[in-house]
Amino acid sequence: MLALIYTHTHPDHLLAASVFHEEGRPIIAGSRAPESLDEQFASFAPTLRRRGAQQFGEGLARADLRPSGIGPALSVDPGPVPPILYPTRTVKGREVFPIGGTALMIQEAPGETRDQIFVYLPERGVLLPGDNIYKAFPNLYAPRGVPPRPVREWIASLDIMRGLGPEYLVPSHTEPVAGKRNVDEILTAYRDAIAFVHDSVIRKANEAMDLEDMVEAIELPPHLKNHPWLAETYGKVSWSVRGIHEGYLGWFDGNATRLDPTHPRERAERLVALAGGREKILAEARAAQERGDAQWAAELCDELLALNADDPEARAAKADALEKLGRETGNANARHFYLTSALDLRGEYKGPGKPEIDDGTVRDLPIGVIIRSFPERLDPKKTADIVKTIGFTMTDTGETFTFIIRRGVGEVRDERAESPDLSFSATESDFKSFLIGTLSPAVALAGGRVKFSGGLDELIAFKSYLIQP
Repeated sequence: MLALIYTHTHPDHLLAASVFHEEGRPIIAGSRAPESLDEQFASFAPTLRRRGAQQFGEGLARADLRPSGIGPALSVDPGPVPPILYPTRTVKGREVFPIGGTALMIQEAPGETRDQIFVYLPERGVLLPGDNIYKAFPNLYAPRGVPPRPVREWIASLDIMRGLGPEYLVPSHTEPVAGKRNVDEILTAYRDAIAFVHDSVIRKANEAMDLEDMVEAIELPPHLKNHPWLAETYGKVSWSVRGIHEGYLGWFDGNATRLDPTHPRERAERLVALAGGREKILAEARAAQERGDAQWAAELCDELLALNADDPEARAAKADALEKLGRETGNANARHFYLTSALDLRGEYKGPGKPEIDDGTVRDLPIGVIIRSFPERLDPKKTADIVKTIGFTMTDTGETFTFIIRRGVGEVRDERAESPDLSFSATESDFKSFLIGTLSPAVALAGGRVKFSGGLDELIAFKSYLIQP
């Protein structure tokens, strides 16, 4: 048997799948992979694309980019997004597959993602850990925005790998390592670094330590801090402390003052007045920059920008501060975020823009995932006074759905209502083409590729209710 295996569902690990996949060959992934794909490519695609572009420095000059420990610069290639292929077979727990004449043990191993797996070749002692280890302190929290990473499970996953006694370690983003003793030392140091930060957060939270004090207090012991596989070029201990704390305890840090804090705009009005006005704040921001305190300069500028987001002098001063912070940090992700944000404040940043989506991109995306994203995409202003029930039938698969609009709120049911106000029927591919715009409403109706109980104007209106990703 030959197969394609997803170690996890980050775009850099699956968007080339259509190039390698052969019809009839299985695509194997962890049991949580389909759910993770739904979240990435339906619910939060625009946010992840925008913030991910900043994290990886998309749009920066080549000279401004830094390797992060997971490889050189990432770029977004022009042209349509490749087809998103869903796994055809998922692994729960551990399974062994005879693939290409070799026994491959595939094990669910939550870590950098909840759907992560690792692959082990027992006959050769080769461990392919996916992204549960790379040559940098890990992103226990990624600034592009991720759900709370399962840090306790990540530690357990590394312990399972250690227990196999692998002779070779072949990470996805780092050169292979040979020698059982070398591999064990690296895996042990990696799990110990994660465990140290995780356990420190719990201890200090139970001591009622303030989060900001916790961020300042927790640092790796020297033997881990100076380990060659734990440089903070990708993840950071401070981000990890915040991510672990919020993952367990939520946004509230226990200080009752912060239950309903003053809005930043009102807070800025009061603080700026207290300090003697805008000019004094701006002067202090510039002075802080000259003293080398770029962080304080940026924070002061934020007070002015809370009052007027278009304040040109505050924008320029903050851009200067962020550029300084970016050029001084050794963390690639932080550097890229600082520098792209500085360019954005100056009106010079060209973000990733909207992806080019064609029929091939969505060919394998389940229609249910697309329709179940409608409530999240519903424009509440355009539908504030609309109450309608819309039925959908996929004529080639027989799948049916109902989308209910109730004055700005959407609800999807995985069945068709008996008497909907409006009815769609089309093949799955034609309906997808209509939604992404490769099939216009006029052509869809005139050619009979989409049947709709309302007229053209109502069909166009329906599409306008949905915010395009």
